Amino acid sequence: MSIADLHVHSRFSFDSCEHPENYLNRAIELGCVVTGFSEHYDYDAIIDSANDVTLCNLDDYTAYISSLKKIAGGHILVLTGIEYGYRAEAVAHYNEKTKQYKFDYIINSLHTIKGKGDCYHDDFFNGCELKESYLQYLLSVLESVKSELDYDIVGHLGYVSRYRKGKDVRLKYSDFPDILDEILSEIAKRNKCLEINTSVGSSGSNFLPDTDIIRRYLQLGGQKLSFGSDAHRVQDYMRSVQQLKSFLIAEGITHLYYYKDRVPVAYNIL
Repeated sequence: MSIADLHVHSRFSFDSCEHPENYLNRAIELGCVVTGFSEHYDYDAIIDSANDVTLCNLDDYTAYISSLKKIAGGHILVLTGIEYGYRAEAVAHYNEKTKQYKFDYIINSLHTIKGKGDCYHDDFFNGCELKESYLQYLLSVLESVKSELDYDIVGHLGYVSRYRKGKDVRLKYSDFPDILDEILSEIAKRNKCLEINTSVGSSGSNFLPDTDIIRRYLQLGGQKLSFGSDAHRVQDYMRSVQQLKSFLIAEGITHLYYYKDRVPVAYNIL
């Protein structure tokens, strides 16, 4: 079976203009058996003042993907996911939306930190050394994985490094072993899924999280891994999937996961 890309954004996300059917057509061209959409629903950014983020219209989004599922017929399984931007103040809102809509899976991602904004912006690092800023990010990730948020997948661990410029900006396990062990152990204990995200930007990593962090997750008893290209345009769909497959095989990993109706499904990548 081909690898399933579960982290894809279309025009229903504030930062993409791509049409969902273009992803579906590309998936069919590539012989994909499963693909998933995971539009941004960043209520964490709405909590902050002075931002240009608009929330996904969940009625329109879920209805549109439902129509795509009918078009796809038996050719490919199309999944309806959502990516929540974690903030403690947003958890109750997110969980209410989860009750209202039938998502196949929920990605718990950390984009913003209270008082500092989005890690995407350079001013997130103002007044702090790089490692101090990374530690603040990781502390918020730890809070997110321990929270009451109803989620299935932990998305792009290491996002804080994706847009950094300069030398040696990679978020390495060896720099933060204690807190990363807490994060990874919590994911494993809760039987959640760790996403391997191939949108790495200028992070210096092959994947987010870095390969040493993925290995440590497995050492700590983590069993579930998923793939996400984090595509915002169709040309980035299934980004670096062959590189990922080579890494997985070299590590002896033969299965990844997708979710249908919030139930994890293991599939063989060989």
